Amino acid sequence: MASATSSMRSVRVCSAQTVRKISNVTKQLSARNSMAGASVRSAVFNVNSSRAVSARAVTSPSCSLATLVKTIEDKEMKEDLMDFRVGYEVKCNVTVTEGNKTRVQPFQGIIISMHKAGNRSTITVRKMVQGVGVERVFPIHSPLITFESVPGSGTPK
Repeated sequence: MASATSSMRSVRVCSAQTVRKISNVTKQLSARNSMAGASVRSAVFNVNSSRAVSARAVTSPSCSLATLVKTIEDKEMKEDLMDFRVGYEVKCNVTVTEGNKTRVQPFQGIIISMHKAGNRSTITVRKMVQGVGVERVFPIHSPLITFESVPGSGTPK
C-alpha cells in the first residue's frame, strides 16, 4: 500500500472494496448518532491486515437552534431601558443616516401598545400632527433608538 501525506492528516490509499466498507460504516455511524441527537464531525477508521474495517465516531454535542438563537439575542438586548407601560408619554430619538450625515429624529407621543418578544420587543407610539393621528412602531432593543420619559406627563390610565 502506498501512503500519501498532507499537512493536516495522513491518507492511505487502499482498494475500492475497502473504500466501500468505509463508506458503509460511515453511513451506519451517522444514522446511529443522529438518532442519539449528536452529529458526526469525523470518524476514525482502522483497517487491519485482514481488511476488516472498524470505526469510531467523533461527535459534537447536540444543541438546538432555539438555544443558539436565545444566546445570541441575549447579548444584543439593552440593559438600561426605562419602564414602559401603555399610557406613558415617551420621547423616542431615532438616529437617521442619510448619505454621510447622521441626525436624530425625535418622535414624542403616548404608548398605545406593547409587544413583548425578547429581543424583538416593540412599542407603538401615537401622536397628533395637525389634527391627524400618527402611529409609529419602535423596536425597543434597537441600537439606533433611545427613549426618554416625558416629565409631568401623568400616569397611565
